[in-house]
Amino acid sequence: MKSMLLPLLSCLAACSSQQSANQPLNVSQYVEQTCYTSASDELSSSFDTFLDHRKDELAGLRSELTDENFQQLHFALSHFSTYWEKLEIERNQACEQWAACQFITESSHAASSMQPSPHCEAPNFEYNVSRVKMVTFLSDVANLQLQRSGE
Repeated sequence: MKSMLLPLLSCLAACSSQQSANQPLNVSQYVEQTCYTSASDELSSSFDTFLDHRKDELAGLRSELTDENFQQLHFALSHFSTYWEKLEIERNQACEQWAACQFITESSHAASSMQPSPHCEAPNFEYNVSRVKMVTFLSDVANLQLQRSGE
C-alpha cells in the first residue's frame, strides 16, 4: 500500500529542483523503483506465509481448545496481522521520504557542483528503524509457540 505522500513528493521535487533533460527518472519513478521492488516484499511475504501456517495450525487444533481459548488465539493472530500492516505502512512511508530526499539531493548535486550534504540522514534513520521494527516483530512472533496443557 503506497501512501498519499508520493504525489506530494513529486510536487516537492518539481518545485525544489530543475529536472535536467538527461535525467531518466522523475521522483515518483525513483521512489517506486527504490521502495517497491520484489526484494522489499520478501519480508512481508515471509510474515504472511508464517501467519498462514499459524492460522492453519490453530484451525487444526480447534477441537482441542475451548471456545474462549480459540477466540483469544484467533484474535491474537488477527492483531499480529494488523500490527504487521501498520509496520509495513510505516516502513513504506519512511522509504518514500528517504528515496525522495535522495532523488532531490542527487538532482540538485547534478545541477550544481556543490558537495553532497547530509540532508537525508533523518529519513534514512527513520527508514532503517522501521525495517528493524519489522524484523524484530517477525522474530518475536516466530518465537511464540502454542503451548498445550498436559504435554
